[in-house]
Parts: sequence; C-alpha cells; structure tokens
Amino acid sequence: MTKTRPTAELEEAQAKHQSRLDERVAAAVAPPLLGYSIQEFCTAVGISLSFFYELKQAGLAPRAMKLGTRRIISVEEAQKWCRERTEASGKVVREAPQP
Repeated sequence: MTKTRPTAELEEAQAKHQSRLDERVAAAVAPPLLGYSIQEFCTAVGISLSFFYELKQAGLAPRAMKLGTRRIISVEEAQKWCRERTEASGKVVREAPQP
C-alpha cells in the first residue's frame, strides 16, 4: 500500500514546480529584435525582394548597415522608412486634383 500526500502538500509541490518551470521559460525568451535582413524586412512590410531593389535603385529604400557580408536594416530605420512612405503616400493623395 502506498502512502499519499495530503492534498495541501501536493498542491504546494505542484505550485513550486510550476514556479520553477515559469522561471526557466522566462529565461529562454528570445532577445529583442534589433535589425532585419533584407529578406526579413521585405517579408515584414509585404514587398518582394525585387521591388526592394527597385526602391533601392530609385533611392527610396531604407538605409542598411554592412555587417561582414550581410546587410542589416535596423528596426529604427525600418520604422522611419515606413513613416516616410506613409507620409509620402498621403501627400500624393492630397495633391491629386479635385474633380
């Protein structure tokens, strides 16, 4: 015959286990995103890679920093680019002739 713990002790043991598990999960969370690869940026803003290079050719792509052989677009630069594109598209709409 096996002994069973009283319910209160069992609940306390389960709570301690859950607490330790929660601490481990919190420690395993990924670090914050600081930059995008060109492909990640394109995916994030919903444009194709070829359209990104068209924008770059026209001088309208976000600035990228060179890290070794990679090009990285910082989160701040991506946000700035999105704001600028939004403002530019708003100006085009406002500048359109009224019927």
